[in-house]
Amino acid sequence: GIIGMLEVIQSDFERTETTVAAAEKEAEEAFQSFKVANEKDTETKEISVETKEAEITTIEDELVTLADDLRSAQEGHEGALKELEALHAQCVAPEETHEQSVEKRKREIEALKQAHDILENWDK
Repeated sequence: GIIGMLEVIQSDFERTETTVAAAEKEAEEAFQSFKVANEKDTETKEISVETKEAEITTIEDELVTLADDLRSAQEGHEGALKELEALHAQCVAPEETHEQSVEKRKREIEALKQAHDILENWDK
């Protein structure tokens, strides 16, 4: 009777205790494995974040430098365009034709010859 029931209860309790202990051990091992994997993953992601933040800082610095370079290049370009416009007015689009320029040069040469003759005959 009662002793038999107690022996059955005790064997059930021991089996349950063994099963629960094995399940707890298995759960603890799974948890430890998960914890280690999670810590490695977290560490990897933290390193990745630090690396990417450093890259962002570098890229932002490069962007500032490039913006300054662009501004300088644009100012230089504007200056070059103004200079080109000034040279264009002098060289490419003269107000007089080639024939007019040749005629003007001939008149200048003739005037210089006359001035030379005047200076030569000054003392005479």
